[in-house]
Amino acid sequence: MNTGSQVTTGASVVRLAPCPRARLRVVCFPHSGAGPGVFHRWARSLAPDVEVWSAVLPGRAARADEPFADRWESVVADAADAIEASVPGPYALLGQSLGAALAFETARELQRRRRPPAHLIVSASAAPDAREVFPVPADDEALIRAVDRHYAGIPAEVRAVPELVAYFLPVLRADLELALAYTYRSGPPLGLPVTAFAGDRDSSVSAAGLAAWRGHTVAGCEIHRLAGGHFCLDDDENRALAVVRRRLAGAR
Repeated sequence: MNTGSQVTTGASVVRLAPCPRARLRVVCFPHSGAGPGVFHRWARSLAPDVEVWSAVLPGRAARADEPFADRWESVVADAADAIEASVPGPYALLGQSLGAALAFETARELQRRRRPPAHLIVSASAAPDAREVFPVPADDEALIRAVDRHYAGIPAEVRAVPELVAYFLPVLRADLELALAYTYRSGPPLGLPVTAFAGDRDSSVSAAGLAAWRGHTVAGCEIHRLAGGHFCLDDDENRALAVVRRRLAGAR
């Protein structure tokens, strides 16, 4: 998997492409089974003064030798520590699916530390108190069928190559089990704006679940239904980029 121009081996956050004129950084949290490479195109497309970074969970990319994460507290603290240490401000967080919950919890933690992001962007996920997850089947073929049924999420080109499947499935399984282990705990709302996306063909995110993001900020929340499925940021990329550019214009 392409991870872009990463600058730190073994880090919890990596810069996907240097941007000498950056006035804003966006730290992205990938969906289940993915690594930082899924946001490499955004690093080239978002804006000339926005530098794109990615969180890297254990068990993939530069952290492939580490055991998979199974505790939310450690994942969130790890991400928050890395952002505080490595990412100059101002910055925003963006998360897709599992990454949306991770970005939200990291934003809460950084707000507690008095270094909050300027904006939170979430996609393909209901609000944290309205999420629905499915049990993770023990059998690999059953897992593939379940992911296809819920998310239409395993590309045919991956399934056609046994070596890719052998690499991908353990990462996917670990991430889905991490998602299943998530428990939302109520707390102070975010004091920063939120933008929430979902695809108009994504059955995993209901209208009510998407709208519930409004209850997690006192600084306003925009809701957008994009054309596409669970991976709507790819399916309707031009519109998604336009919305994100507009929403981040005031965060510089």
